[in-house]
Amino acid sequence: MELRVIEKEHDVLQIELPKAEETLLIPLVEALQAEEKVVEARYIIGHPYLDRPSLYLRTKGEKPQQVLKRVLKVRQG
Repeated sequence: MELRVIEKEHDVLQIELPKAEETLLIPLVEALQAEEKVVEARYIIGHPYLDRPSLYLRTKGEKPQQVLKRVLKVRQG
């Protein structure tokens, strides 16, 4: 899966996903919102023909990349 990082800071991560992966965003955001360190997790669809869906993640006390990796590992197993 090809991801593109749109924004990456100490506590914020926004990544763009391919169009076909849009259906993954709802369960992923729900799992992220259940995490204690997550302040905000949402997906942005934008214009259906012009924009690719993206995931926005803001955390407190932990890097967003670490939280995302942990949630994805738990969901695989």
